[in-house]
Amino acid sequence: MTLRPVFGALAAALLLSVTACGPLGVTPETANTQVQRDPDEWVNQQFSGGKWGPPGVYRAGGGIGGPGDETGLEFTPAKPGWYRIGMVCEGASSMTVTATASGEALGTGSTDCGSEVTTTMELPASKVMIAVEGAEAQGMWALAVAPTEAP
Repeated sequence: MTLRPVFGALAAALLLSVTACGPLGVTPETANTQVQRDPDEWVNQQFSGGKWGPPGVYRAGGGIGGPGDETGLEFTPAKPGWYRIGMVCEGASSMTVTATASGEALGTGSTDCGSEVTTTMELPASKVMIAVEGAEAQGMWALAVAPTEAP
């Protein structure tokens, strides 16, 4: 008597059950509506080129509302002054960002998802946190912050 046929049958049954479920975390209900992408790659696609390429640019991206996803961008500007802030999201209807430094709110804004929105803000040379919140529990967001001239 040999165990190989039994082991082979179990392996085939396990493989069939895993492939029937699809990728980890994707159910048949969400397989067609949820596309898994690398947030870093998506951020680079959104913020490439001249105005987001020079030294001193901070970038971050992630999922809106997903467990374990980043919830914003934390950085310390090299010097105080004016910074251009770019925001973009997709897969949700909107996103809200709140900038804080040393526990004080610097500003809050919302944007509809779809195309990049850019604003300017004066930032201190201390740790800055830009928190991202979405109206829904799915989607992607990206932020980029770069030094700029006063408006």
